[in-house]
Amino acid sequence: MRDREAMRTLLARARARVDPGEFGLAPRADPRGRKVAGLTHEHMTRLLGWPEHKYGYVERGRLAAIETELLEPIARILHLSDHEWEALVLYATGTPPAYRLDPQLGRAVPSPWERVLRGSREMAYVNDAAWELVAYNVAFTGIFRRREVPGNVMRWMLLHPDARVTLGDWEHSWLPLLVPQLRAAVAANPHNRTLAQLMADAGRDPVVGRCLQAPTTEYIGPRAENALPLVHAELGPGWATLCAAGPFGVPGGRLMFVLFDQGERPRHAPALSAPASGPVGPERPESPRTPTDTANLPAGLDNEAP
Repeated sequence: MRDREAMRTLLARARARVDPGEFGLAPRADPRGRKVAGLTHEHMTRLLGWPEHKYGYVERGRLAAIETELLEPIARILHLSDHEWEALVLYATGTPPAYRLDPQLGRAVPSPWERVLRGSREMAYVNDAAWELVAYNVAFTGIFRRREVPGNVMRWMLLHPDARVTLGDWEHSWLPLLVPQLRAAVAANPHNRTLAQLMADAGRDPVVGRCLQAPTTEYIGPRAENALPLVHAELGPGWATLCAAGPFGVPGGRLMFVLFDQGERPRHAPALSAPASGPVGPERPESPRTPTDTANLPAGLDNEAP
């Protein structure tokens, strides 16, 4: 739901803290001759190169539709913070922005997430919008032969020969879910070079390329749904349930927990809903994997918490 009054307040406050001299403009005075703090509507109209009064219509919410593209130059002139940018778009359109003002922020994940990974016995990792690995825990390394973790998870899943063995029934169980995720990510991040290169390389692969050309299901990302077959490098055949969450402030980024079960395909309990019935601890079930070989720990990560 849009909130034009909150948008007006945010923009007025942001204008007031910007010095017109930064743009070579003279401060304006009110009818009593007192200087007006910050940028005025007239300043904004001039800096944006818009027709007279258009900025005022935007700030007051008097336009029927205010698109993100209309807000971006305003946000840059006013030096909005990441939180302010997200709030501005949300107030104006009713939905959060699809991209960050600073692309570098979309590739960076706050360091406390590493602590979350370190404290989990489940296989877990964090990737950015292009599936570049930002951090991962020791348990996750056990999926791969020789514990050699790839730099880009999606590239590995789509194109690496090992993935077509590790991801059981790769062509029929995994590939139809991977291709639509890649397609959606490219649509959401049209200027991301890593994704563009991955899409080009995927199109050249005979099997993946054929899947890209065919209609696929609309699958944007895992929802902790049915388990998929997975051959763990150390534990053997089993089933992977993918539990994904998105770190706030990292559009397209994911915190992924991979729950691994050996034996028969797991049947998950009914979905949870409020109110909670109580805590789910303190005991945590042991992950079905071999003890960590401390000699194989990746640089920068300690042993997992007990």
